[in-house]
Amino acid sequence: MAFSSERDMVEAIKTSTYLQNLISTEPRLIREEVKGYFGVPDLVVVGSDNEKQIAIAFEAKLSNWRRALFQAFRYKAFVNKSYVIMDDEFVNPALSQKARFKRSNIGLLSIDHNGSVHCHYDPYYESPYSSQLESKFNISIENFVRKCPDAH
Repeated sequence: MAFSSERDMVEAIKTSTYLQNLISTEPRLIREEVKGYFGVPDLVVVGSDNEKQIAIAFEAKLSNWRRALFQAFRYKAFVNKSYVIMDDEFVNPALSQKARFKRSNIGLLSIDHNGSVHCHYDPYYESPYSSQLESKFNISIENFVRKCPDAH
């Protein structure tokens, strides 16, 4: 059975073991629909990986992989990795275009109704392409963590 909404997919990915294993430390911050940058990712996770901070954005789509890829690419302006999450029942068209995800260095995940995440392409770490948006994002994260130290 397919997901009924992208919100349901985001809730499933937030509780998945995949997300917990994606970064090497406890996430400093998990936020939904982060506004004020180049697009609005459905989910942003900030943590550390091998002693460096890493920011990861996720764009959830039930079926429109083209739109998701476009949006996920925009998030690379301020994060280190960006992923598209597709409903597992509708991921095949995106899988047939996996080379586009690789060329763009955008991760491709699918999630099934049991909450199992399948990684079809894992992007490599890279610096955001806008130092201005990266700085703005990092300042907002630090301010949020300072105001709400127990928030995740």
